[in-house]
Amino acid sequence: MAMEAELKFLLTQSTLPALDSVWQQLAGTVLKHESVQLLNAYYETDDLWFRRFDAGLRTRLKKGQFEQTIKLAGQQHGGLHLRPEYNLPCASVWPELDAFPAEIWPQGTDLALLQSQLKQLFRTDFVRQSWLLTLADGSTVEAVLDQGEVVSGDQSEAIFELELELQQGDVKALFALSRKLVQLLPLRLGWQSKAERGYRLVQNQPLVFMPADHSSTAALLKSLQYHESYFLRSQDPQSWQVIAQCIKALSLVSADFAALPSPDATQALSFFSSAAYNCALLNCSESLFSA
Repeated sequence: MAMEAELKFLLTQSTLPALDSVWQQLAGTVLKHESVQLLNAYYETDDLWFRRFDAGLRTRLKKGQFEQTIKLAGQQHGGLHLRPEYNLPCASVWPELDAFPAEIWPQGTDLALLQSQLKQLFRTDFVRQSWLLTLADGSTVEAVLDQGEVVSGDQSEAIFELELELQQGDVKALFALSRKLVQLLPLRLGWQSKAERGYRLVQNQPLVFMPADHSSTAALLKSLQYHESYFLRSQDPQSWQVIAQCIKALSLVSADFAALPSPDATQALSFFSSAAYNCALLNCSESLFSA
């Protein structure tokens, strides 16, 4: 089992040429890997068994070899995603559930029945460029750029994102690297996994207006990032009001949010891509993780 710890960023085409030089500025050593195509199929049952247990099941074809992965219920601290995952070779695109350790399944799970109910739900196919970064403190981080699409039937949605995944070291090193990164490039801290986007596509659940959740700092961060994405798609003025409410509420518990300039809806993308805003999100996420 591995514990995946990652931060995800959304970027634009204009930032691509700068990536190689940015890694050289941020890391002691940089190993650039060749680009590879990754073909990924996600599986479910009609009653969404994996979704109900906050798990995800996929197979991946990479360089002619199949691998199956199950990600179990984890934690999200603002922008930081922590999830236990198991990766095993498999013979084909179809998962083999009995190959995974028996202890990961909920008590009473009928694996044979679950296997018989599997169906391919959606795909995420993309080209991945990756760099292995060794930081000054000895931590290693894999930076990956994914370009492709989520596909379900005749529906699709573009994938264009940058992920930083901790390979070795302290999670604090991941946050420190990310803070430096957003100072150099106009990025947006992501909040949805590829699987989450796939499920939304399958279930025809586009982002819609939702009231802000003031129940906790984590809930406020989630509401803020949700409405950031929703506003950039919809320009809904109600959504902008929720964004302002979330920032105001977060400013009571975070000096970084309190120091932000008043956001202007006509300059929303610039605001959401700014170093100050993303550092506020990162610092708040790190505080939640450390609490």
